[in-house]
Amino acid sequence: MSGKFNLIDHETFESIHQSSNSSPSTRVAKIRNAKYKRLTSNSGFSLLEFVKPKSNVKICKGKPKNSKRIVDVRIRPAFKKRGKQRENGHKKKINRLKKSILRYRQIKREQQIVKEELQNEIETQISNQLQTLTIASGCNKQSEVSGIKNRIHSNRFREYCENCTTPVLEKYTEHLLRELNRFQRRAYAQNQIKAKAHRRFVVGFREVHNFLSVNKVKLVIIATDCERCEGEAGLDETISAIKSICQDQKVPIVFIFQRRQLAYILYKKASISCIGVLDYDGLRDTFQEITAALNDARKQYQLLIENNNIQS
Repeated sequence: MSGKFNLIDHETFESIHQSSNSSPSTRVAKIRNAKYKRLTSNSGFSLLEFVKPKSNVKICKGKPKNSKRIVDVRIRPAFKKRGKQRENGHKKKINRLKKSILRYRQIKREQQIVKEELQNEIETQISNQLQTLTIASGCNKQSEVSGIKNRIHSNRFREYCENCTTPVLEKYTEHLLRELNRFQRRAYAQNQIKAKAHRRFVVGFREVHNFLSVNKVKLVIIATDCERCEGEAGLDETISAIKSICQDQKVPIVFIFQRRQLAYILYKKASISCIGVLDYDGLRDTFQEITAALNDARKQYQLLIENNNIQS
């Protein structure tokens, strides 16, 4: 007889059966797999009864260790410098106009310091005098302010401007500058030498003045908020010289946009104060619209000046 089956008598079987019925049913762990059914106490011997539940182990969440990143110098790319830099470290030469602007800024800075010192002294003297004064009974009435002069010019719209900034003029001027910039960039991409010889527009007072001297400028655009710079060879004198040359050559001048707005239109980082249009081929209709809108803007400016003189 093989040893695979162990035979027991009937009495032993009955005692085992009774003891299994009297003992409380043990909880069996759930199994997600569908092929296993939930085991009951009536089911036979199973190893699942001896499975212990997982103990609640607390995981200590500490601060992560600061690991240093090791970078191989041989495979690290070279440091990329932003912006344009001159070779051999040569500094850009400051032109005459820029020198006068810097000189005027220094003078204004010194005058401001002296003005603040005088103002502090005057305030202290007035405060000492007011302590001894008394308010009279008839001085409580508020005085009516009349005859306030309307200010036309400001730091954003200087005195050299001769036209109002209308929406129509802004629209056509912006369209002209954007299209000319697109044409010039495309020409530079095709042939840089040829495009440099036949430029569409120039930027800056010095370039505009040079091309005005050879009758190459068709339109001049000047920002309305140029910096104040009085004196010889200053910015105010340069603007008045350009205005007189344009008047002699009958070149229209448009006073529109601020310096930052002109730089934004031409995709420049530095602010732009003056632009000279040399060639507007392909945009003749836009140029005619600008001249028509410029005449209307000049008429509006003259009306404002006349009304201001009447009120004053």
